[in-house]
Amino acid sequence: MKKLIAIGAGVLLVNLSALAQGTILLQNFGTGFTGAGVNNPANIKVPAGAPYTIELLAGLVAPAPGGSLSPLATPIMTTTWAGGGIFGLGDPAGERVLPGFAAGTFPFFQLRAWNNTGGVNSYAAALAVPGAAYVYSPVFQLIAGGGLSGLGNPAGIPTAIPAGPLFGMPAGFQLVPVPEPSTIVLGVLGAAALLFRRRK
Repeated sequence: MKKLIAIGAGVLLVNLSALAQGTILLQNFGTGFTGAGVNNPANIKVPAGAPYTIELLAGLVAPAPGGSLSPLATPIMTTTWAGGGIFGLGDPAGERVLPGFAAGTFPFFQLRAWNNTGGVNSYAAALAVPGAAYVYSPVFQLIAGGGLSGLGNPAGIPTAIPAGPLFGMPAGFQLVPVPEPSTIVLGVLGAAALLFRRRK
């Protein structure tokens, strides 16, 4: 009996600790959302069923200028595209818990994306495939409502769930391929040649 009570108490603690975390919907569509759809590399709104994965990065402190946020220990991603550049709408994963981010907080977010054609299942793997990884989005902060949704968020009562979409996401996010190292080297050499020619 004592063992059963101990197991029950442990399960309850785990469930309560999960509920105490903030939650978010990884989607750029919803009530009050003021951002826009994502454009593909051709600068056209990403169509339904496109082979792109979007991953959410989060942090409580904004990175230094030019820096990026860290990936979460358990990645939060979606491959669901509804057309018009809308991602995450109808994703069966639904509301996501952000471990380490309390309900009611205002974390900083960043998105990174890659082409998942051929089973590419991570950003690191996409970097090894020419043109498959895309430049990170700008860093933005959750700015609407009472912060992250979830138990313990006073601004979310009585409707703390479902969580809000990615409020604060900047408009005009486009999937721009990460330049290949050879392209960067050629650019640097070209700039050096121009400077050398000017000096003459």
